[in-house]
Amino acid sequence: MPRAHTEHERQEIEKRLLAAGRDRFVRVGLHKTTVSDLATDAGIGKGSFYQFFESKEELFMAVQEHEETRFKHALVLELEQAASGREAVVALLMCVATRLDRHPFLRVLLDPQLLGTLTLRIAPARLAQHQAEDQAFFLDLARDWKRRGWLHKELQPQVVFDVLVAMFGISVQRDLLGSDVVQRATAELAEAVADRWCRG
Repeated sequence: MPRAHTEHERQEIEKRLLAAGRDRFVRVGLHKTTVSDLATDAGIGKGSFYQFFESKEELFMAVQEHEETRFKHALVLELEQAASGREAVVALLMCVATRLDRHPFLRVLLDPQLLGTLTLRIAPARLAQHQAEDQAFFLDLARDWKRRGWLHKELQPQVVFDVLVAMFGISVQRDLLGSDVVQRATAELAEAVADRWCRG
C-alpha cells in the first residue's frame, strides 16, 4: 500500500503529474497514454497515482482546466486592447474558432473522439461543473461588455455564449470541412455577428 504523503509532498507530486499529463497528452494523446506512463514520468508508483486522480481522464480534465485558466487570462488581456466593441467581438469569435490550433495542449480538444471518450468516462456531474464554470466566464465577459456599451442593450449574454459554442463546434469539424473553409467561414461569420451585436 502506498505510504501517505505530507501536504508539501502532495502538492509537489500533483504539480509533477500535471506536467507529465500535459506532456504525454500532447505527444501521444489520451488513448495511448497509460496510468503507468504518467506515474513513471512523475516519479511515483502506479498505486500512488490513484491517491491524486481516479483515472487518466480525471488527470486530463485537471490539465485542461489549468491550461484553460491560463488561456482565458491571456485572452482577457488581449481583448482589453480592443479599440471598440466590434473589434473585441471579432477577436473573441476568431479566437474561439481558430486560436486553439496554436495551443499545444488545447489543440488536443479539437479531436471529436477525445471529446466522446471524456463524455463516457468522466462523471456527468464533473463535466457539468466544468461546463458551468466555462459558461460563467463568458457570460461575465458579455455582461461586462454590455456595461461598457460595447454590445447593444437587448443582446442576451446567453446568446453570446451560444454563438461561441457554435463557433467552437465549427472548429472541431475542421478535418471534415477543411482548414481553409473554416478560416474563411469563421472570419465571415465573426464580422457579421459583430455588426449585429454592436449596432446602436
